[in-house]
Amino acid sequence: MRGYVIAFLGLVTACDSSGTMAGGGDASTDASPLLDATADVEDAGPDPCADAGVPASTLACTGLYADFATKQLAANAVAYTPATPLWSDNAQKARWIELPPNTQIDISNPDEWTFPVGTKVFKEFRVDGQRVETRMFQKTTSTFWVFATYAWNADDSAATINYGGPVPVGNDGGTWNIPSNDDCGECHRGRQDRILGFEQVSLGLPGAQGLTLAQLVAQGLVTPVPSSVSLTIGDDGTGLDGLALGWIHVNCGVTCHNSNPGAAGFGAGMLLRLDPTQLDGTAPSAATWDVFKTTINVPCKSGSVAGQPRIVPGDPADSVVYQLMDERGTLQMPPIASLLVDVPDVAVVRAWIQAMSSGDGGETGDGGDMDSGAFDSGHQHDGGNHDAGDAGAPDGMPGDDAGDDAGD
Repeated sequence: MRGYVIAFLGLVTACDSSGTMAGGGDASTDASPLLDATADVEDAGPDPCADAGVPASTLACTGLYADFATKQLAANAVAYTPATPLWSDNAQKARWIELPPNTQIDISNPDEWTFPVGTKVFKEFRVDGQRVETRMFQKTTSTFWVFATYAWNADDSAATINYGGPVPVGNDGGTWNIPSNDDCGECHRGRQDRILGFEQVSLGLPGAQGLTLAQLVAQGLVTPVPSSVSLTIGDDGTGLDGLALGWIHVNCGVTCHNSNPGAAGFGAGMLLRLDPTQLDGTAPSAATWDVFKTTINVPCKSGSVAGQPRIVPGDPADSVVYQLMDERGTLQMPPIASLLVDVPDVAVVRAWIQAMSSGDGGETGDGGDMDSGAFDSGHQHDGGNHDAGDAGAPDGMPGDDAGDDAGD
């Protein structure tokens, strides 16, 4: 338990108190059939969520639950699981999205989906089965997300807004750290519309569950209809790139290392986000796939790893990308939100690099440095990652959004 701490999506404190949120905790009830038909039915009293702000101070008033006491979800809360969830130090996560009626997600840019105003995304974290927090993101205008994190009490009878810091876990003095606004913003500013794990690659690759890309199309929830609803990472000859690149995409590319100028790792020039239009099952090309062009035999440009290659085919020990995945400290990958190495998945990345031919992909080129941007932020944060399904940026962040995983 002592290793469980968390820093994001995927999602954190209140950044706006304006507006009114439709409550999910309506206390009114139907008249009992035992009452005389002519008797006046007593009003159950005022709705406790009627004056809830945005975000509400309690999870019960966010609209996630139709009945908070029994944890009955609202009818429009739809579960989803990304193909590769964001690493969150072994926390168990559940994710839901609520779309406004008769709306569609604009996916005309496959890399940057645009969600309708009124969208809500939730992600619940459990540690050893115990609920510890639920994060919410709500899009209140075309350019603004409100977000909040709710900490659960010991018996699950209440979850109240929390602005960051440790909360108790278990009976042995363990803690779980709820993230701050800055933590969330560092990851979620890597998306134009801030949601991390609810995107074309994560929902289109094998392993996605619930509201997948195929289901979104079948239900008419996205526009325009993509050319394929079933994505596949072709074999680069190693037989391992599908697993390795999927993990790198979610944990490094979606959040920081992509072509979005707002992303924390944009200046590094190392592009690790997969392009969904290239995932048709054909073999990856070192000449056209950014993840290869900006890593294979490309040296880091500054800091303590300047001059060292990002990926050396056949040699993970000398590949900075692998080195930083396999450690926790001042330099690590992901750079925040994790105190534990994802041992099984990092082993896959190692095996993938080891299996590469030394002749693969390999033009040495310029590129951003591995320890700039997200990798040399100077910040070491406790906690779990944000995949929402993580969304948003903190109040005051450029673009002011809100900060993957409710969906990761």
